[in-house]
Order: sequence, then structure tokens, then C-alpha cells
Amino acid sequence: MPKFSVIIMAYNEEQTVIPLYYSLKKVMDKLGQSYEIIFVNDGSTDKSPDRLRSINLTPADLIIVDLDKHRGQSTAMQAGFDIAQGEFIITMDADLQNDPEDIPRLWDKLKDGYDAVCGWRYNRKDPRSKVIISHLASFFLRLMVKQDIHDFGCSLRILRKEALKNVYLSKGMHRFFILLMLKLGYKIGEVKVNHRPRRFGQSKYNIHNRLFECLFVFLRISLYDVHNLMEHHKPEYKIKVIRK
Repeated sequence: MPKFSVIIMAYNEEQTVIPLYYSLKKVMDKLGQSYEIIFVNDGSTDKSPDRLRSINLTPADLIIVDLDKHRGQSTAMQAGFDIAQGEFIITMDADLQNDPEDIPRLWDKLKDGYDAVCGWRYNRKDPRSKVIISHLASFFLRLMVKQDIHDFGCSLRILRKEALKNVYLSKGMHRFFILLMLKLGYKIGEVKVNHRPRRFGQSKYNIHNRLFECLFVFLRISLYDVHNLMEHHKPEYKIKVIRK
């Protein structure tokens, strides 16, 4: 069994998946522990799947998970959770805005007794409107849960696999993953991380066309027992797994 499983959610990121793989592999090799890198292809319609399949590895450490169609980031993340074998799980986006060089610091923080450690995009490189809305949302959530977490939406995280044994992410839940973990009683830490400007493509998800969905998911997590909520809303999907 590998020590780490790195899960990367990718949707139409043909220009980023290969450079991300090699920069990530360099960082993971330095940690000196066994690992697997899992790219979850969320129904991409560009050349992302072909680019991933073109990587020739010896020894193998790459797993490609093809979802049967585009199902959204929550289902893509859950698909990665379901096949990950590592004792510790790392998640990140495929757009190169998350920096793999931050992973060792997240890992060091986790060893202080946390169940999960999330990144804090302290100097965020996104459009101003998106940053303002994200800061407001995080401020509101921080007041609600009475926890000193500054960035609830950063995808760069590390957590213990055992903390996921009863977690099922249905549509939209990835945006409130840290809130969900807090409601389940887990201890969450935070580390300032680098956030890079998007160099290729454009964001596939924005607050304007997801606002009502976000409010609906937030109310469900806030008002209902999260164990029952996840048990009755398990995501349904089909996958094809390719091990390089």
C-alpha cells in the first residue's frame, strides 16, 4: 500500500496535466515515501485523456480514472477517494494554480495531530470579484463554526484516509468539504500556500452560475445530520481505471 495518494480532478486541462504530473512527481520523490498519483478525468472533451495516456512510466505510479461523463468536481473527488489506497490523501486541482511545492509543509502540519490540513491561498491570483466573494463566504463560515480557518475553498489539502471512511460527496459538496469535516468532529489545520495565476484555459466553475446550488448545499449541510445526509445522497457514477 502506498503512503500517499494524490488525487487530481481534471476537466479539459490538456495544457496542464503533463507539466503538473512531472512537477508533482519531483516533489513526491523528495518525500521519500511510496505514493500513487490519481488523475480523475471528469468527462473531458479535449485532449486531456490522451495527454495522460502518453506518459510512459517505469516504475508505474500513475492511475487514470475516466468518469463516464462530466459529473462535476464533487463526484470526481469522490471517485478518487473511492480508489485511493494511500494512508494519507492529498487533493489538488489540475489547473497549475495549486503549487506541489507546498505539499511537504502540509504534511509537516498534519503530523502535529490534525485529521486534515487545508491550504490558505493567502495571496490569491484570481479575478477580484471571485476573491471578494470567496473571502466573504469564508468569513461567514468562520463565524459559524467558530474555527480559525481562512480559506474553506482551497482544493490543496492533505488528510488521513481513515477520516474519509463515512464521507460521500454528492453534487456541490466539494465546496464545503472543510465545513463537512468540521461537522463530523475532525481536527482541521491550515497552512499558507502559494497560489499561481491561471496560465492556460479558463475556470470551469464560477460563483455566478453556481450561487443557488451553493446556497442549497450549504443549507443541507448546516441544517441536517451530515451522516444521514451523505448516506442518502451517495453519488452514482461509472468509471474506467487505467493503471500505467
